[in-house]
Amino acid sequence: ISVLILTLIIGLLAFKTRNDQWNVWKLNKDITFYNNSPLLSTADGPYFLGQAKYLNEDQPISLQLEKRFFPEYDKGIYKKDTNNEISFFNISLLPISINYFSGFFNNDLLLTANKLIPITALITTVLIAVFFIILGFGYEGVVAGLGASLSQSIYVRTSVGRVDTDLLNIGLFYLILGLILASIKVEDNRSKLALICMAGFFNFLFSWWYQHPGFLIPFIFTLVLLQFFNRQKLSFSIIQIILFMLFSGPFFVIDSFSSIMVFINEFLLSSSKEAITSNLLFPDTFKTITELQTLDFKEYSKVVFGEGSEWVVLFGLSGFMLFILFNFNKAISMLPAILFLLMSIFVGKRFAMYAIPIYWFGVAYLFICSVLLINKTIQLSKIIKISEIFIKNFLVTISTIFLMFVIVLSSISFCENDNFFSCKPKYVPQPSFSTNTTQAFDLLIKEGFDTSSIIITWWDYGYWLNYFSGLTSVHDGGSQRSPKTYLVANALTSTSQKNSYDIINYVVSNNLEKVIKDSSQNYINFINEISKSKPIDRPVFLYLSRDMIKWWSTITYIGNWDIINGVEKNKTIFERIDCSPKSQSEMVCGGAVLNVNSGSISNGNQLDSLVISQNGKIIRRFDYDEKGQVSLLIDIINGKRFFYVVSPNTLKSTFTKLYFLNNNNNNYFQLVKDEYPFYKIFKIN
Repeated sequence: ISVLILTLIIGLLAFKTRNDQWNVWKLNKDITFYNNSPLLSTADGPYFLGQAKYLNEDQPISLQLEKRFFPEYDKGIYKKDTNNEISFFNISLLPISINYFSGFFNNDLLLTANKLIPITALITTVLIAVFFIILGFGYEGVVAGLGASLSQSIYVRTSVGRVDTDLLNIGLFYLILGLILASIKVEDNRSKLALICMAGFFNFLFSWWYQHPGFLIPFIFTLVLLQFFNRQKLSFSIIQIILFMLFSGPFFVIDSFSSIMVFINEFLLSSSKEAITSNLLFPDTFKTITELQTLDFKEYSKVVFGEGSEWVVLFGLSGFMLFILFNFNKAISMLPAILFLLMSIFVGKRFAMYAIPIYWFGVAYLFICSVLLINKTIQLSKIIKISEIFIKNFLVTISTIFLMFVIVLSSISFCENDNFFSCKPKYVPQPSFSTNTTQAFDLLIKEGFDTSSIIITWWDYGYWLNYFSGLTSVHDGGSQRSPKTYLVANALTSTSQKNSYDIINYVVSNNLEKVIKDSSQNYINFINEISKSKPIDRPVFLYLSRDMIKWWSTITYIGNWDIINGVEKNKTIFERIDCSPKSQSEMVCGGAVLNVNSGSISNGNQLDSLVISQNGKIIRRFDYDEKGQVSLLIDIINGKRFFYVVSPNTLKSTFTKLYFLNNNNNNYFQLVKDEYPFYKIFKIN
């Protein structure tokens, strides 16, 4: 009873922490809302919102492909048949759920999606605890559920605005493992069959929700190992496996093998389904994603659990290894989670979210075992003359509650205003895209932009652009590994506007198959094909924004990549610094004194050039005789100065010339909308 009560409490705490964030968003609607609808704090969320929108408007989901991958799915160019609607089961349950529940929120998809977040947090926390209850360690499961929900990694990924399948992935993952284990533990054969059917059905829902049925493989492997170590009859074991696969959905079972191979290729072998088997070596954007980078112990602990949380990893692993030592047969049921734990350490922190409950379970197991060992040593029941069973239950319950307090107090969900009932959590995400960006996309179609227009911009904007404008992009978060991302980045970083113009025309006039063919011969042939590109008969626009400064490191990593040798080359900087005037000809920047007339810096460095722009137009430029490694860009916006240290090539790039300096060649790029300092839109002539 106490375990069930504590499970309910942790579910409510998980709900409350996300609802607290939502309340903060409601108090800051000028930042977090657009047209009375909440924004999102993830770049991937609009993908699911887009599908929900098509469902809500009773339109084919296949139309989304036409808007996302121009010209791959443009029927007017490649005659692709996108009239064959995508199977209902190939659409994630997430957009289906958003569309269904939107009926309760006046068809506001953004509001519906955000309202679902606290509910899914509650469900996930409870489902994690359920697994450990089935395992026979309910109190430790309470700690594991709450610890996972409020750990930095999962809390950030399931915060307000984070509309993604991660909202339920972990909960469904542990529920299925729990049901598989329960089907082995129970004695009655009918119960075994019923439980394995339930496990299969929830795996079907998991595959439908996540659209990655490859989890079936480790689930079956775990089932087989549990059957073997529990000495279950072979004939009955085969029936269980068949039932699990049957209830998991035959189509998902078939797709699970290709799904697991894609997973292995992408995350373990670092290859992609869009990999280029050609003479040229394009950059892999996965190398720029921090979630897929391995970290040292201290950084890993900080990113996954928070600042100063190394003890969670150390005690968690120690406790879990102790658990395995004394409960090997039960530990087998956690094999898939253990695999993710190892992958999170050696492949990338992205996989840690499935392993986080293990860490907190290990902490709870070690702590409770220690408390019980101390009790056994001092024999507290004899001292105060109370039954041993009562003392043990009391100590375990108190230990669990103590650890719950530790989790809450150390979490970034804790109230920084020390007011539990009107809480402002330490961490509240900012919307991924500002109201200005959202308005820009929303107004594109309303202000007369042709519905057939193609928008070239950075891939992070792709889903959001499609959702609000209904216009077409060339790449987004689901296709950023293709060579087109390299080409767009190269167009932004190029110091030649003619070259940028040619690249953009090439991108919109050739599908991926043609790009691969052109790059399969040699570099000269590839460049020649690009230079021969002509404008298409549809409007093409280039959308540039201030957000691109924060992505510049990634953009230059990809855009300046040496595709001949397959190595990084000339990664440039775009960093803001603080400067203040010292005299008419001197400024203090970052502790060093800069002489504006000569470009010399007191720390021994030298500026290549200094450029001053005002409200997006160049007003003055200093080119120094002695050349340095960096330049300085002073951006004046309504009288306020912003200082940026940039590489000389960045200052010469098409992005900087068009966006900051208004130095565009009208033969190639015509300014059609100037909303500086937020964004500019150029028409490709």
